[in-house]
Amino acid sequence: MDEKKQDKIKEEIRTYIMTDIPTSGLVNKKIEEAYQEIRMMQKKKTKLLKKETILAITGCAAAIVFIATTYCIYHPTLAAQLPFIGHIFEELEQKVSYPGNYSENAVTLPEYNTDSLMELEEKKEQISLEENGTKEYYVESGDLSVTLSEVTYDSNAIYLAVLVENKAGFAKDAQSKSSLYLNCQTEFYRMDGRKEVFREEDGNALAFIAEGEFVDQNTFKGLIQLTAMDLDVSKYTECDITFSEIKQELTTGEKRTGRLGESGEEISYIEYDWQKYKGTWKFHLDFNDLVKAEQEIIVNDRNEQGFGIEKIVKTSYEMYAVLLLPEGENEYDYIVTIWDANNQPLESHGSYFDRKSIYGRDVSEVTIYILKEEDFWESKGKNSYLQPEKAIYTITVECE
Repeated sequence: MDEKKQDKIKEEIRTYIMTDIPTSGLVNKKIEEAYQEIRMMQKKKTKLLKKETILAITGCAAAIVFIATTYCIYHPTLAAQLPFIGHIFEELEQKVSYPGNYSENAVTLPEYNTDSLMELEEKKEQISLEENGTKEYYVESGDLSVTLSEVTYDSNAIYLAVLVENKAGFAKDAQSKSSLYLNCQTEFYRMDGRKEVFREEDGNALAFIAEGEFVDQNTFKGLIQLTAMDLDVSKYTECDITFSEIKQELTTGEKRTGRLGESGEEISYIEYDWQKYKGTWKFHLDFNDLVKAEQEIIVNDRNEQGFGIEKIVKTSYEMYAVLLLPEGENEYDYIVTIWDANNQPLESHGSYFDRKSIYGRDVSEVTIYILKEEDFWESKGKNSYLQPEKAIYTITVECE
C-alpha cells in the first residue's frame, strides 16, 4: 500500500473514531463505520484491507467467520432442509446489503427434491465437486453442517446461498440476529493448472460474513458474496472454497482502553466475546456449470483536460466504469459515480464503492460523473444533487 493511501486511511479512522470516552456501543459503531468507509474508498487494483489492520490501530480484537455447503441426499436432516434448498436466494436477495436478482441466474446444487439416488449418482459424474474421491454439496464438520443450496457468479464475484445447521444450537446472546462471521480461503485454478490463493492470512480473503436470518435456534440461512477489487472470476475455470471457522459475536465482554494511531488519543471500548465453531467445510465449483452474463460498453472518451471513461462493464448484478486520467494523475484522487436513466445515483454493491448495484434500476442509459475526491465527500448522500455541477467530466451512455 503506498504512503498516500496509508495517510488517507489514517485520516478516515481519525475522523470516524475520535472521541474521548464514548459508550461501548458508539465506539463499536464508529469502528464499523470507519471500516466500511475505508473499504468503499479502495479503488480498482487495490486488495481488501484486513479487518485486523483497522482493529489493531484502534486497539480492538478482530472478527472473522464462515459458512459452507452440501450434497444432502445422504444426510438424515434432509427432510428439514428441503423447504429451504433452492429458495434461499429468492427469500434473501432483497434483504442483504448487496441486493440483486440472484435467483434468476442461480444454479441449485443439486435438485434434491426431484432426483432419485441413482440419478444423483449419475449426476455426480457431471458435477465438478470433488474432495478425497467423493463429490458433495453437503459437509458436516465439528458442531455444524453446511449445505450449498445455490450458486451464481459474474466476472467480479461469486454468490453462495447456504444453509448452516447446529445440532447443539447457536448462541442465544449473539449481537447479530442476521449474520454469521467466517474465515474463508479460496483457491482459484486457471486452465493451465496454475493456482491463486485468497485467504485471511494474506489480507486478501474474499468473504468475511454471511448475511441472512436464523430460521430457529438450530438453523441459519444466508448469502455470501466472495469478491475483491482485483478479482476477475472470468480468468479461472474452477475454485475450491474452504471455511475453517464460523463465529458469533456475543453481548458479553471486557471493557478495555486503547490509543488511536499516531495521535495517541485514548478511547474506551468493549472487547466482546466470541462463540467459535471450528471445522473444515470445503467445496469445489466448476464455473462451466454456472451462469454468467457480462456486457462491455466501449466509451473511449476524454475531455480537453484528459479525463474520461474507457468503458462500462455491466454484469448480471452490478455496473462499473473504467477511469481514464491525464498522465501523472492518481486514480485514488478521483471518484466515479453512475446515475440511472431516471437521473438517480446508483448505490454501491457490497463492500466496494466503485461497483454499483443495478438491482431494480433502469440502466438502459446512464450518466457518469468524475469528481475530485474532496468534492465527492461533500456531495454524497442527501447532497448528491451537487455532483453534476462539481463533476470535472460528464458523459451519458446508452447501455442496451
